[in-house]
Amino acid sequence: MKRVVTAALLLAVVVSLPALAAMKTSADVVSAKPTTAAVSAAAGERVSFQIKLDIQKKWHIYAHGDTNFIGVDLIPGESFPLQEFEAEYPHGHEGEFFGEKVMMIEGKDVIDFSALIPADLAPGEHDLDFAVTVQACDDKTCLAPTDLPVKFKLTVK
Repeated sequence: MKRVVTAALLLAVVVSLPALAAMKTSADVVSAKPTTAAVSAAAGERVSFQIKLDIQKKWHIYAHGDTNFIGVDLIPGESFPLQEFEAEYPHGHEGEFFGEKVMMIEGKDVIDFSALIPADLAPGEHDLDFAVTVQACDDKTCLAPTDLPVKFKLTVK
């Protein structure tokens, strides 16, 4: 009896592996990359950055602040050394998803953001880590939300 149960479980796992491998996440259809990976400025200055979003055809994400679904969001890493972080998100266009009015972002777009370098931030290179939260949907389903990592190098003069 043990052998029959073990064989049945093994068969179930083998049969389900292709289905598990085929499951997509939002990271499979959306990418986020810096337009310039390195920025240099003096302490006390405000610096600007830009992240390119690339969403595959037939997929969309939601605008920042969407109240029905998970909207795009830019989150600085825990050790973010800058101050007064401000982001300007793509507005998207009005659409409908499962009867709900939403603001959708499709194709290519950008997130612009800026921050102030503290006057006392040490000169030299600093890693700036971010996560871009997205949830991709097509006209039938939504994929699991994901955080896309984006990195910048800041050189403080």
